[in-house]
Amino acid sequence: MKIVLFGTNEFSLSVLKGLIDNHFEVVACVTQPDKVNGRNGKISFSPIKNFCLDNGIPVYQFKNLNLEGEAVLKAYNPDIFITASFGQIIKQNILNIPKLGTYNVHASLLPKYRGAAPIQRAIMNGEKYTGITIMQTELGLDAGDMFLKKQIEILDDDTFSSVFNKLSTLGAECIVEFLNNFDTLKSKGEKQNDSLSTYAKMLTDNDYLINFNNTSINIFNQVRALENCYFIYNAKRYKVKACKPNIMHGKAGEILACNGKIGLIISTADTSIEIITIHPEGKQPMPAKAFMNANKFRQGDIIENS
Repeated sequence: MKIVLFGTNEFSLSVLKGLIDNHFEVVACVTQPDKVNGRNGKISFSPIKNFCLDNGIPVYQFKNLNLEGEAVLKAYNPDIFITASFGQIIKQNILNIPKLGTYNVHASLLPKYRGAAPIQRAIMNGEKYTGITIMQTELGLDAGDMFLKKQIEILDDDTFSSVFNKLSTLGAECIVEFLNNFDTLKSKGEKQNDSLSTYAKMLTDNDYLINFNNTSINIFNQVRALENCYFIYNAKRYKVKACKPNIMHGKAGEILACNGKIGLIISTADTSIEIITIHPEGKQPMPAKAFMNANKFRQGDIIENS
């Protein structure tokens, strides 16, 4: 099979490496355009581009794939397109190019969590399981037929990073299994039940703001899903890198403890959250207890983030 892979991040790279390690012929890759850092103007390449440049694989970056990529990709006479965390909507003129179709490595148990942020939304919602679905890439949003599905457990101490790494490995294993059993699995394709579908919408800055009017478990899940949540106190932003539910209770947003012995505990809608690792503005992340030794927090103050 002549394969073209469409991908951008480390998840895509794991899939690409899995294909190469199992001796599939990846004739080219397509990745997103380079990013320019707004602060220093430096250009950064995607993990896929870096790997392709290091390993002599042709790599293309179309600002608009559907307008610019058709002739280039047709010239490879591909059998299959594989998509994995690519980042652009692929239209029918591109989907029609490969002889055997286009297939997506999606990081959820479809039809749940279609869309851009399936891993984060699953953890935020307290799901106990997630997984990989190999599906037909089509015009609908992650709505194509499913050919292979495998699940993993989301443990209580899992974060986005740990689940991402597990699914990256599983995604590579699944696409290899699918291609090795292509005819059999393709013939057993299963249509998705749209009535059971949920949407993992793209993350916005508001998703990262901690609202202490939420329950402790919801805030705990938010923090481990996003790993960069924040609250604002006395006009300064404090990122929360890790936390856990606590049994103390007060008014939602009330600072219940803020000292070097206990650390930082803030009341929620039901109980409270103990901040384990905090990242103050302009400083490095540190244990909350260490930061509280010289903090300007005041017990009894209310943090009114909503």
